[in-house]
Amino acid sequence: MLNYFILMFGLVLAFLSSFFWATNDLITKKLIHKGLDEYFVLWIRFPVSSLILLPIGIYFWDLSSFVLFSTFLWLPVEVLGGVFFVKALKYTPLSVAMSFYSFMPFFSAVFGFLLLGEALSLQGFLGICLMVVGTLFLTGFSPGEFFRKHIGTVYMLISTLLFGLNVVIGKMVIISSNPFFFSWYYTFCMSFATLIFVSPKHIIERGNYTDKKLLILGILFALGGVFYNTALVYAPASYVAAVERASLLLSMVYGRIFFGEPVKHLLPGVLLMLLGSALLSVG
Repeated sequence: MLNYFILMFGLVLAFLSSFFWATNDLITKKLIHKGLDEYFVLWIRFPVSSLILLPIGIYFWDLSSFVLFSTFLWLPVEVLGGVFFVKALKYTPLSVAMSFYSFMPFFSAVFGFLLLGEALSLQGFLGICLMVVGTLFLTGFSPGEFFRKHIGTVYMLISTLLFGLNVVIGKMVIISSNPFFFSWYYTFCMSFATLIFVSPKHIIERGNYTDKKLLILGILFALGGVFYNTALVYAPASYVAAVERASLLLSMVYGRIFFGEPVKHLLPGVLLMLLGSALLSVG
């Protein structure tokens, strides 16, 4: 019974992270629509979050040798995954790309078993499958589109594999340290790693820093990171990755409300994701 409540606590934290990150995506889209460079918006969330989380990072400071040396593994993997993600978007429609992004829980399950010995129950495995299929419904995945856009989907699968691996590596680091320090440490490292993608003219342009939504962006991303990393302490990495996919559903709802974007296949996708979440909660 205690293990059940621990698992449920982890899944609730994962869902909260999906809420904050989906809202973060909403603010991101609003900022881009206002004319800010997309790479600048991608980068700025990290230094802002790093400053917000700095007091927590100092209070829970735990920079062990394992945390330090693991940075040379997860940081390049994270950046490389981002590069393949951008390349996938170049060759593949967004809906198809996000369809393949939903496979991340599968890769997290494989790496979680290989590196952490996390075994999935039958209910948990079925729950992940339903979450993935539900995501495919939400994004309107088309097999014909997949074969026409083969190169982009390969890039997306590589990106998803790398991110799935990093979820497990991140959990290993968190276990050896703590989720609060790592939440700050991650944003601190990514502040420098993503800087290479931003044009210098956007960095030095003072007008880019005047929008108050940038602070909200940093707060939302920081909260999402803390809840996500804490969830990894209490639930298997693949379960956390699966529940976090709920951010896609929330993003689509936001898109419909704030931007009038059409939402297709919503009902079957939602039902499958809810059923998948229920199976995860009893898995």
